[in-house]
Amino acid sequence: MADGGMTVIEALTPAMVLLGVGGASAIASKALKLSPIVGYLAAGVLIGPYAFGVVEENATTHLLAELGVVFLLFDIGMHISAREMRESGRDMIGLAPAHMVLSAVPFTIILGLLGLSWPAAIAIGISLALSSTAVVSRVISDKGINSCPVGKSAIHVLIFQDIVAIFLLIFAASLGSEGGNLMMTMAVAAGYAFIAFTAAILAGRYLMSPFLRLLASTRNQEAFTAATLFLVLGAAAGTYALGLSLTLGAFLAGLAVSGTAFRHQIQTETGPFRGLLLSFFFMSVGLMLDVPAMLANWPLVIATAVGILLLKTALGATASLLNGHTLPRSSQIGFLLAQGSEFTLVVLSILVATTNIVPPVFETVLVASVALSLAIAPVWADLGMKIARKLVQRKDTATAAPETNPDEGGKIVVFGMTDEGRLAADALRDTGIEFVAIDNDPDRFVAAAADGYEVMFGNPANLNLFTAIAGNNATAVVVGAPNYQIAKDLTPTVQRDFPNTARFASLPQVAERDRFRELGFRAWTSTTTPAGIEMAVDLLRHLSVAEAEISNWLKTVAERYDIADRSADIVELVVVKQQEAA
Repeated sequence: MADGGMTVIEALTPAMVLLGVGGASAIASKALKLSPIVGYLAAGVLIGPYAFGVVEENATTHLLAELGVVFLLFDIGMHISAREMRESGRDMIGLAPAHMVLSAVPFTIILGLLGLSWPAAIAIGISLALSSTAVVSRVISDKGINSCPVGKSAIHVLIFQDIVAIFLLIFAASLGSEGGNLMMTMAVAAGYAFIAFTAAILAGRYLMSPFLRLLASTRNQEAFTAATLFLVLGAAAGTYALGLSLTLGAFLAGLAVSGTAFRHQIQTETGPFRGLLLSFFFMSVGLMLDVPAMLANWPLVIATAVGILLLKTALGATASLLNGHTLPRSSQIGFLLAQGSEFTLVVLSILVATTNIVPPVFETVLVASVALSLAIAPVWADLGMKIARKLVQRKDTATAAPETNPDEGGKIVVFGMTDEGRLAADALRDTGIEFVAIDNDPDRFVAAAADGYEVMFGNPANLNLFTAIAGNNATAVVVGAPNYQIAKDLTPTVQRDFPNTARFASLPQVAERDRFRELGFRAWTSTTTPAGIEMAVDLLRHLSVAEAEISNWLKTVAERYDIADRSADIVELVVVKQQEAA
């Protein structure tokens, strides 16, 4: 017999059903190009008591749901990058707080006026102001805008929101206790959040890094996996023992791990069962949905989802404009961050489990609306990108050609905002080096301007234009869209009139690379992700950027693209190839 009088098979049956249905819904979601979260919620509804009644809520489903939300928060915590926080600049102190306040206040007021108690309205209102880290990160990756200004700003906002979520989890859990002044409760929650955040950062640096380094030295894969599981569950149990939520401990554990060199390895180790447990949580939310109430209120569900998207889009774009961004960039940020968040589902589950301040109809409508907004999010982001590009086309947002003294040296020109050209521009911007970006392809120009780059339209193959932009002594030219015939025709003139200007290019094939090297280019063939990384490193080295700064930039790129850090290997490769070329 299992606990609570259930037989072993009665305890295992829900787990087996959830496993099977979760796998099927993941496959279906991918085929339909939907967020897996939406698929899991729909699957939970279908197997729940209001549809086919395959699974009923019991101790097993509750346990699996708790484990699922624990690993959800652990995964979100791991995506907070201390490096990005340090480099976020105006976004972290301007855009992100403005986005949070402008979104949270209207949602809170609306929920309060609709009859929710103010404590519940504040908790849910703040949660609705948050965006989905999982969905936005995937959209950014799919669109290839990880390191462009729009993508970076969106990531910085998500990091700020995830930090605010520490306060939100503590505040939501505290609402289960009777009495207490609301302002005092919020102040105490903010204090605990600050302490928890600081403790997690310090633990990651001074405890987790040495411990994981020691564990990795044993080369025992099983021990590493076991230690990771112990960390997640132990941290969750620790915060629960302190009267806080399980989810807070898991989130802080992820935050502690995020600052270590072992983040990617832990993500790999926990990936398979983390995904399964996440599906259990979202399916359990679907199980709790009152389908008759949802169907009876379907116009309200659709109106709420559309309202969330429209309100957050407008307010997000406003926050971006207030931060000094262009209208195309601001509109794209607004659309990208407009959907609901997983945290709304977590907060609702905490409030429902510990209080009776959220009416069932409210819960049903909010869960369904957030799920609908998550389903629409990729299409909504596409719409935002198209609108941003239309705005660029309607209003000339190109950077004006800078006034240049022909004898002035040191100018750097990036021609062609391809992926390789953009990466070079990112490298220069991130290391504080000024440059001029130019493109003669209308589509690339519009896309780059919409994504937040300062770019002018023109053809630098026109040497008069090039001289007007860069003077007679340009330090470097990055050719993001290399054309061999044009390069060959211009090479004699360039070598005569611009003898000190280094020319950089990244080519897809070795034969092409060699042909450009014969013309005097510092040409590269990219062998890793993102494309053009070797060329960018060579450019920074040519500009005398310190090796440590280059290494830090490569680590930042690895975090943005969610790939393993290969900074030492890439720098070594560039050095060796330069020596061979010499």
